[in-house]
Amino acid sequence: MVYFDVNLKSYLERPIFDVMVGGHDVGVAGGPPHGGPGGLMTGVPMRLGPQTVTWRLDGPEGMPGNGDTVSAVNRPVLTLEMAKHQYMGVHIYPDNTVELVPDDGWPDPTARGEEINRQWRAAHGQ
Repeated sequence: MVYFDVNLKSYLERPIFDVMVGGHDVGVAGGPPHGGPGGLMTGVPMRLGPQTVTWRLDGPEGMPGNGDTVSAVNRPVLTLEMAKHQYMGVHIYPDNTVELVPDDGWPDPTARGEEINRQWRAAHGQ
């Protein structure tokens, strides 16, 4: 078991909650762009190896799928090399894939996430 300070970055068009990595809660995220800066869950335990990642959908009253649980279509792998870092960025993308990105400091958005944010801002006049 290894422990990380986890920052969640969601690039989805809606808020999500009950985000679980390997059965451990890593927080909630708001709507676009990338769910805001995200908070920090400290001391989150994770086992090495493939990770199951799930989250529940939220949004305005009557939005389709509210409360539904979504499972990532991939299983990101936590390696021993990644365990050498203090922080873990959990990045959730609109195609329901997830990346785990270790860091020694506050995790930044990924290049893929920045492109999603750029497209969102262009489409919404921001």
